[in-house]
Amino acid sequence: MAANGQQLFEPVLAAHSTMSAQVDRAQKEQAHQYLEQFQKSQEAWTTTLAIIESNSADAGAKMFAATTLKGKIIYDLHQVPRAQLPELRASIMRNLLNFHAGPKPIRVQLCLCLANLAIQMTEWKDVLKDVISAFSSNLANLPCILDFLHVLPEEVTHGRKIALTVRPNEPRPMIKPRQSPVAPTYASRVVV
Repeated sequence: MAANGQQLFEPVLAAHSTMSAQVDRAQKEQAHQYLEQFQKSQEAWTTTLAIIESNSADAGAKMFAATTLKGKIIYDLHQVPRAQLPELRASIMRNLLNFHAGPKPIRVQLCLCLANLAIQMTEWKDVLKDVISAFSSNLANLPCILDFLHVLPEEVTHGRKIALTVRPNEPRPMIKPRQSPVAPTYASRVVV
């Protein structure tokens, strides 16, 4: 499987490295066009996740993959069947756990992926509770929670062209009403 995964994203890694290599302008333009087409493709969903999970891809390639995944979630989520959204969410959360210690830019991009998925995945009712529960078992995961809590309100309020309601004039709460707060319980475990 690793060889197949490697073959799946090898052209993307090659084009990505061409962009930072000392090559002629025509080669960079060709690589740029390839990467733009890749970002619009259906295959980008699986390829970006494979790059992020790969041991052979460098941090720059993983950052490109995480940024591409964020763009796919914002603009192309309609390409993913609704029934597969929980699997996508689980994959993002699993990868976020793998980057709990950094590099921070990749971790933040994955938090942005999760936040934008939460905004559009109307069937995900307990976003904050689920995210905090998933990452609160280990204090080393605290950066994941803090980054997510930092980017979520920014993504909700910065005028993205994402449908923020289930139906017109019906806002979707990120926490169920009358739910006890989860954050204070977890925050009390943090030593300053």
